[in-house]
Amino acid sequence: MPDRAAQAWHPLLQLATGSPWSRKYNLTISHQHRFIWFRVAKNGTRTLLKSMESNGVVLDVVEASMIRYPLRTYRDYYKFAVVRNPWDRLVSCWHNKILRKNAFGLPEEVHRRLHDFPAFVDHVEEKDIERCDPHIASQSSLIDLDEVDHLIRMESYEEGVAHVFRTIGIDPFDISSTNRTSTRKHYTDYYTDETRDRVGRIYEKDIRNFNYRF
Repeated sequence: MPDRAAQAWHPLLQLATGSPWSRKYNLTISHQHRFIWFRVAKNGTRTLLKSMESNGVVLDVVEASMIRYPLRTYRDYYKFAVVRNPWDRLVSCWHNKILRKNAFGLPEEVHRRLHDFPAFVDHVEEKDIERCDPHIASQSSLIDLDEVDHLIRMESYEEGVAHVFRTIGIDPFDISSTNRTSTRKHYTDYYTDETRDRVGRIYEKDIRNFNYRF
């Protein structure tokens, strides 16, 4: 696997004369298969990376974080991302990053308090949702929506992944799921009417852009 720090300096990520830059994104890129994947945290990222690696999909930029890419250089690359119901995604983040471990490096007192889901909603509500940690940032801020060719929906994840790879000429392969929490209830069980509405306001742009409902 290429060195992550070096990936942001890959020759095809350097500025070409006259090529405008995009904003910063978390990117996975294959020059052989000519695709760019805008990685959105908590949307099957570990699963897809592991499945690509297991099935020999050649990746030149594996897990570059917060980098720009020259739009003109990559204009004919197929670009995709995975999106998820924002209410579901936030519950998944809470389980994985708060209940399972202190992934955000919070003070112990704060971490204990956020084991209460409404308190975690309070915590997220205080963030600049466009520029915070990618696990809670808005999905719209993590995808170049002007350039993306296809959005895979987590609700039909395997079907969506198969569609993308058929389109770019990669033979279908099995998806090896990771990071599933077996004790999780359905995401709707974690919400009151109040927290449902608050999260709806926090992620209003995602709900509108990707046509999600609670």
